[in-house]
Amino acid sequence: MVKRLFIALHVPTDVISYIEAAQQQVKQELRAERWQPLHNLHLTLHFLGDVDEQKIPELKKDIQIVSSIIRPFSLSIDHFGSFPKGGKPRVLWLGLQGNIESLQQMHLLLGKRLDRHESLPYDKRPYEPHVTIARKPKLHQELSLPLADWSHRFLPHPKPSWKVEGITLFQSELRPEGAIHTPLFTSLLGETTNL
Repeated sequence: MVKRLFIALHVPTDVISYIEAAQQQVKQELRAERWQPLHNLHLTLHFLGDVDEQKIPELKKDIQIVSSIIRPFSLSIDHFGSFPKGGKPRVLWLGLQGNIESLQQMHLLLGKRLDRHESLPYDKRPYEPHVTIARKPKLHQELSLPLADWSHRFLPHPKPSWKVEGITLFQSELRPEGAIHTPLFTSLLGETTNL
């Protein structure tokens, strides 16, 4: 059986509340084909796509190996951004600040582990850490998103920070009412048990 999988970091409740307030402000300035439901907010490390469920034990092992190398670190919400950069935006997101070096290292190490699997269809585009808040945003009048202005107006200080303490393998089920993300496995950072 095939499952749609991705590897990501949890976003804690207090940060989700902050993001919700920012999302509500932005909703007054633009429409979007779909707003990201708050219960689905996460920070993707690698989108794997459709994977044979027999590979899940190997993926868990890969996640455990990487999580044993990386120590807990801090991140915080920083600014608005969009994909693609320049041109008509398809995704509106929130960028991060904090220990981005550890986050990049985590992404790189996971990628090296994933490369060992034959026929694993994971996304290999350059990594831009972000939390998606809307898809296919449409401004009422302007041609481009006023990202710097929104960052200043809608992301008040103090911006919440959180400690990243684990890596999670998620299953994503596509349904008519939107995707449902279910955590399948979490490995805590800095732990070498069960290796």
